[in-house]
Amino acid sequence: MLDKQLIEKKLRWIEECLRELELVSINNLEEFKENIITKRFIERNIELAIENMIGICKHFVSGLGLKEPETYSECFEILTKAKIISKEHLNIFKTMVRFRNLLIHVYDNIDDSITYGIYKYKLGDFKLFIEEIRNYLKSN
Repeated sequence: MLDKQLIEKKLRWIEECLRELELVSINNLEEFKENIITKRFIERNIELAIENMIGICKHFVSGLGLKEPETYSECFEILTKAKIISKEHLNIFKTMVRFRNLLIHVYDNIDDSITYGIYKYKLGDFKLFIEEIRNYLKSN
């Protein structure tokens, strides 16, 4: 059984991470590279937002008794098969998980241009996830 309050709490956490990221004013890659405190802040908020996406995914799997995933990426595939998230956005969400893995496991070798690109151009991907999850919850 799904705990809709728990899911909503995690969705609001993602939204809070996005609000905090919107407060940051970094205008170019060089500025991003030079401002280590802001750089770490951006990386951490992106990581936390993805962690909450994964937590929601795992909760759906558990709450609906779906096939247990072997990886976090597979978790999103399972949600796609269950028609909780769209096939159209699956690769976006899987890419986010791969980036999270880089942040956690290959921290010192991350290309700053990737992180900056996500911060500057891809934060809307989190909003896609939030929208898809809320749409599913409304209809079920």
